[in-house]
Amino acid sequence: MAMIAMGLSACGGNAVPPGSTNANYGELSNSGAIKTTRPVTRKKPESAKSPKVAAIPFKPIPTDTLKGLSEEAFESRIGAPEMIRGEGEIRVWQYRSEQCSFDAFFVPKAEGGARELRHMLARMRRGNTAITVQDCLDQVVKQKLAQG
Repeated sequence: MAMIAMGLSACGGNAVPPGSTNANYGELSNSGAIKTTRPVTRKKPESAKSPKVAAIPFKPIPTDTLKGLSEEAFESRIGAPEMIRGEGEIRVWQYRSEQCSFDAFFVPKAEGGARELRHMLARMRRGNTAITVQDCLDQVVKQKLAQG
């Protein structure tokens, strides 16, 4: 039995007995050398990088090409309006960008007939700065493109 106890005590090495603390914890080794390592930086794998997206080129829609269009033809070029209000037989379609409001006025060709675009109006949403109809229409179309 003494032999087994002696053999097991040899395996203990510098183990700390239960209930005590290791007083040497965190101290330098006898050589005094400090080993430092750089922080590990991980690179994203090639497949995880965000894909490159090509910008859709913006093509302005000249306002003079819109006059006389039917409501259906106008909607196919510009998109659905945010609001439609009626003033008798006249319909006013409103589009808005962050900066301006664009109104398209549709008037019947003949009494009770189909409506066509006769007039356009643009105004700033805040303040009283002037804006052209073309500039406001461009902003509206760009915003619709960005929203998809």
